[in-house]
Amino acid sequence: MGEPRTPEPPEDSQPAGREAHPPVGTAHRSGPPAGEAPPPVDMTKQPEGPVYDDRAPVPHGVWYHPAAPGHPGHQQGHPPPPPGSQQQGGPLPPPQPPRLPPTSAGWAWLRARGWRPAVGVGIAGAALLLIPFFLFPTLDPGKPVDQWWPPFAIGLGALVLLSVLRLDRLLKGWTWHVAGIVFVGALVVFTKDNPWAWALALSLGLILAGLLRLPRWQLVVAGAVLCAVSIVGFAITASRITAAEAQKEIQAGNEVRATVGGVPNAQEVPPLLDRVISGRVADPQPLCRIVAPVAETQLTAATGTADCTSAVTAIWQERAAAGGPAPVTSVRSDAAPMTSERTYTLSTCGSAWAAAAGPQLGKVTVAWTDDDARRYSVTGFQPC
Repeated sequence: MGEPRTPEPPEDSQPAGREAHPPVGTAHRSGPPAGEAPPPVDMTKQPEGPVYDDRAPVPHGVWYHPAAPGHPGHQQGHPPPPPGSQQQGGPLPPPQPPRLPPTSAGWAWLRARGWRPAVGVGIAGAALLLIPFFLFPTLDPGKPVDQWWPPFAIGLGALVLLSVLRLDRLLKGWTWHVAGIVFVGALVVFTKDNPWAWALALSLGLILAGLLRLPRWQLVVAGAVLCAVSIVGFAITASRITAAEAQKEIQAGNEVRATVGGVPNAQEVPPLLDRVISGRVADPQPLCRIVAPVAETQLTAATGTADCTSAVTAIWQERAAAGGPAPVTSVRSDAAPMTSERTYTLSTCGSAWAAAAGPQLGKVTVAWTDDDARRYSVTGFQPC
């Protein structure tokens, strides 16, 4: 960059032999003699014409053309940043990478491993969520499934079959995944009685997947809503299944009593009542085997117990503590058989049974379990 120079008018070339005259309207200028230095220029005076200074700061948005320094040209590229954004002449800040949405470490690890581990984790999760609903259809630990092994045998058999047929080479590392899908399908089939178990397992899976994707909370909320709805539906269906199973048990008990239960002679019932409470220990099985559901309800209500076995045990304890009449444990030899009528009402008000059980259970009603079998069971109790 040089010092600013004041433009000077061009010198007039005169023909030889003629005296040079100054221009009209200007005074005669006398220049310095030849060989002497020019006088210093006063920089405080403003020049008459335009002066371009390369050292002046470039206005914002205007770039000087590189081919003609000192002369303003057209804008090239992007305009420079506004004054004050960075130090003049300093280095530009490094470009910032784009900000990605936050992702949890667990989800990022799973995505980084590829499709095969992700699918395997999904199949294993579905199996683990369905196994409890298969082993306990109503989620009652006291009522497990009758046979737990069929789905496991199906999944293991599929794995062995794929290996024996050498299909593992064709599947190229997906053998365990195929066997897992077969196992999950078997679990789905064996839990078809309560389809809400599928929805509940799916909702739990969504919640677990949403926890892996935190802080993205949308999937967790969707899983929680589906879980709440599934729990209500599962509870309603499970109660219906429990009621249906109880009805089946009652029907099966009636069928058993009709075929092998009951006593052939109605007169055998009063000695049977004394016999179950007069031994060294309580023996509820002979009575509970022939008691109908209505009579069992009356028996448990009178004794304040839960079932027939507990009721007989409570009556036996009462007799052992308080004593009472001597029990009669067999039918009198001269008693006429009672086998012709469908129903009989027998009185035991003076027996050891009535003394221990109370007068509200003093009379017992018996009836045929079946018209063809003609065996009697206890159908109810009446007070003395």
